[in-house]
Amino acid sequence: MTKNTISSKLSNLLVPSKLSNLYASIIDQRKFSSLSTIMWDEFSMSGHFEITGLENFISAMQQLENYQSTMHQIMNVQGEWRENLYTGETYCVASHMFDQDEKPHKLDMGIVYSDVIEVREGTAKFISRNFLLKWKKTDVLDIPE
Repeated sequence: MTKNTISSKLSNLLVPSKLSNLYASIIDQRKFSSLSTIMWDEFSMSGHFEITGLENFISAMQQLENYQSTMHQIMNVQGEWRENLYTGETYCVASHMFDQDEKPHKLDMGIVYSDVIEVREGTAKFISRNFLLKWKKTDVLDIPE
């Protein structure tokens, strides 16, 4: 195996992690229009809800404005490439902060995404994600002074 082969294989392994981390960052920073940099126009999300098309997905993400902030923690990304198509899973804990009864709260959700990533003309983007909610919990937050 040459250095270029190793480098290429390592790069392919890192692409799904990089896209998942970019997704988390874009969502947490509420830069929803930037989702076009990591998702193809025909992107679809299924599972807890069905959304077809990137524009529809971006519109749906506006509901996150109801929370003071979000924090997505990407933990485990695993899968395999077959030519230009990746299929795998991404594990995430998504925290959503909000006020209730004049106290700060957070809703944590344990999510497993089943991802499909497609490479077109050298660019890798999500083509679909299936959202599987494994658990959720709401807690009162302790905010440092």
